[in-house]
Amino acid sequence: MRVGRWLLWGLAAAHVVEAIELRRRRQKLAALPTPPAGSVDRDVDVSAVAGVEVDDATLAAVRHEMDTSGALVMDLVPGDVPAERALRFLRRIDPGKVGTDPYTTPGGAHEAVAVDPSVTARMGRSPGADAAVELDRGDLVRRTIHAQRYAPLASTIRVAPDLRVGPQSPKQRWRELEELGAPAWPYGAVAPIFHGLQTGHLVAMTAGLLVAPGAAAAALVTWSLQPALVLGAAKGDAEGALTTPTPVVDSVFRLPRAWVENVRVAVAGVWATRARERRRAAEPAPAGPDVASLFEPRRGSCPWCGSGALSGRLDITDLLQHKPGTFHLDECRDCGHIFQNPALTPAGLDHYYEDAYDGIGEELAETSFAALGGIYRSRVATLARFTEPQAWLDVGTGHAHFPLAARERWPNLTIDGLDMSDTVDEAQRRGRIDTAYRGTFPEMADGLPRSYDVVSMHHYIEHTREPRRELTAAAKVLEPGGYLMIEMPDPASRWCKPLGRFWWQWGQPQHQHFVTCEGMVEALDEAGFDVLSVERGPATMGGDLFNSVGLVLQHQARSPHLPWLPRVPVIHRAKRLALYTAALPALAVTKVADEIYNALLKGPRKAVPGNAYRLVARRR
Repeated sequence: MRVGRWLLWGLAAAHVVEAIELRRRRQKLAALPTPPAGSVDRDVDVSAVAGVEVDDATLAAVRHEMDTSGALVMDLVPGDVPAERALRFLRRIDPGKVGTDPYTTPGGAHEAVAVDPSVTARMGRSPGADAAVELDRGDLVRRTIHAQRYAPLASTIRVAPDLRVGPQSPKQRWRELEELGAPAWPYGAVAPIFHGLQTGHLVAMTAGLLVAPGAAAAALVTWSLQPALVLGAAKGDAEGALTTPTPVVDSVFRLPRAWVENVRVAVAGVWATRARERRRAAEPAPAGPDVASLFEPRRGSCPWCGSGALSGRLDITDLLQHKPGTFHLDECRDCGHIFQNPALTPAGLDHYYEDAYDGIGEELAETSFAALGGIYRSRVATLARFTEPQAWLDVGTGHAHFPLAARERWPNLTIDGLDMSDTVDEAQRRGRIDTAYRGTFPEMADGLPRSYDVVSMHHYIEHTREPRRELTAAAKVLEPGGYLMIEMPDPASRWCKPLGRFWWQWGQPQHQHFVTCEGMVEALDEAGFDVLSVERGPATMGGDLFNSVGLVLQHQARSPHLPWLPRVPVIHRAKRLALYTAALPALAVTKVADEIYNALLKGPRKAVPGNAYRLVARRR
């Protein structure tokens, strides 16, 4: 009872802190100004949910604001958005960060969005084609985020005082939750988690009145007052500011309204889930390949040094996608090289890569990589100590998140990307790279139309079949005196043995080779490079403990949404929910522990190997 009381007092304090932060965000949210007479009549593609009509006055204001501000994507927040929806919007989005950080593409109010036709065309859509289309709210969530990714530094959010909000049924709210959680959907539906957290919050405040009346009342009052504290009109508000006309009513009736909506959305979610399961049951299960045919013959020598002194290191299954197969890692006792043995054939790699970084896994990859902005900027800072690049090739660029950080530092930099998947073509369409090259680096190196003063390979070499050929290819495309930057998993990490197969950097089955830092330094020298910088601790990507807990959870109760696996019974879903709920404290503790350990690796213990190392070398 005492613990519950303190938790409720903590909840009350959190409500106050949140209200202060949300009010700060509201005050940063600008309104569309009234355009002057005779303002420009530029083309703008507007998409809106069913029930929302963008009036002529709002459209004129949008055109004028996009023309004067240079914005290419503008999310529109209706002036009469209900208080609860306004609070949810402000909780998800800090307007001050939209358009200032290339990795911030959070969506918006999801009522209407205006997009410049040039962005629409790059997105592969016909400008003006959606003018008369009323979208499902989930579709508008996806459309807004997609557009922001094409113009992250030219996106903005504005209150449209004359725009009237559209209706939001429980079914539409569930669709919105599904799309907001779409990145993680293949590995666990997030909409039930979002809704479950809201339900738990309401239960804590309501049932808490019986356990700890004083603390629960404080939590309930501070939460109920949030509409008035955040959205109540104030003297300093700018014209057209987002406010609620009935702050007292919204606060007094917040709890009963929240419970009614909660129950209705839960029912809508159950029906949506059942409908999806019925559709899946009607579809034939995809036939997978013969797993044995996906592997090459086992080799008896180390592919790095040629030694026959091999010992088994680990046997790992596919812990993320759960595709069938067991992947064996051998370690060379002479040079320390760790490699997949037997290795996957090219067809095997294609099979296991499918849906890992594209397909149903694309959104998760996009969101996960976008969260690593700090790591990308640290790579830029490392290279900036040696040169001011003019022409850069990023090999294994994927969705080209790193080039965004390079362009932040050097806006006029020409940066090209090379990868085997169509993500590199999408990266060019988004403007993240200048030219996209699709294929394998060793085979394309002789035919690239220009040479470079910088080549980067960030977490790329471990994916390749013959790492030394990649170094030779880099030497071919680099000018003499040019720089090569490599970052890859460090098998000397102190976590890789204690965590065993749940060390996330093993990355099976996609990771083929784990070259020691010392081995890579020697190989660079043999390939014609002088190593200028070696970073161990500061190059770590962190997350060892937190990600290991996540992999254990996936292993114990795999996702029910992977289409290549059989359907799971209801009891499996219940077990999964219970397991993840019980693991919340462990996830919180390991997250904090990882952050502390990472700070040590980047500070006083920077010589200690983290889970990655970073090298900078100059071509002789």
